[in-house]
Amino acid sequence: MPIFIALIALGLAQSAGYAPSPGSNAPAAPLKRLSDIPGVAVSYYDVVGTTIPQLHDWLQKHGPRDSQTQKVTPTTSSWSIGSAVKFSKAGGRCRLTGTTIKFTGSVQLPRLGAGVQLPAAALFSWNAYVAALEDRQARRLGFVNDRLGEVQRAIMQSNCDNWQKAADAAITRLGAEQDEAFRLDPAKLPQLRE
Repeated sequence: MPIFIALIALGLAQSAGYAPSPGSNAPAAPLKRLSDIPGVAVSYYDVVGTTIPQLHDWLQKHGPRDSQTQKVTPTTSSWSIGSAVKFSKAGGRCRLTGTTIKFTGSVQLPRLGAGVQLPAAALFSWNAYVAALEDRQARRLGFVNDRLGEVQRAIMQSNCDNWQKAADAAITRLGAEQDEAFRLDPAKLPQLRE
């Protein structure tokens, strides 16, 4: 049985500044942690400072930039969806017999640099801040991962000639749904407080 493989990628760089908009399909609380989402790789960058104001300054000067806005953001994420189809040909006709979908995501999060020591209250605040950033990214990537069946259905409802276009359209639609569900809301950004 022939197999045709294509990678359809829609990498969406995301910042931590997105929260579910009212009335959206986004879950109010994460259903899983980043480590629970298959295909997600997490990388870290070191932050240096001995007080909360110093950590803020360091993040502002050295934090990653959102690829869409170019603004400094404490965390970023991206994702892509790959697809492969199985098909059979008989009597000059091609019929899709199956599809495989693969989700890949990446997240960049801050962590305290080696040897950085904070007072207990500041360390508690830092840990809560990083946990909130991770939580937000888990909701964003979980939103997409939980809807992979939409891409699979779109492919299987198409045919051998247009399955890639159907997959591409479903992935683009999923990206738009994610953007709508997690609109920028500065009031809901995780805060690093003293």
